[in-house]
Amino acid sequence: MSLDASWDDELEAGYVYLPDHPGPGTPGCVARSIDVFALDERLRGLQIILDVDENNRVIGIEILR
Repeated sequence: MSLDASWDDELEAGYVYLPDHPGPGTPGCVARSIDVFALDERLRGLQIILDVDENNRVIGIEILR
């Protein structure tokens, strides 16, 4: 299993491509996104968003500063 990640200094955002992710730039691969902090307001710090595919598998993690 290998993970791929990217970081954009200008946007201060990173993305972790999990093993089930079809690859960067693949249109339509994300069916929905879940904002982790919206689930529990006690969580603070970096914004973390889970990208989920049509089979409800988490395929990517976006991290925003």
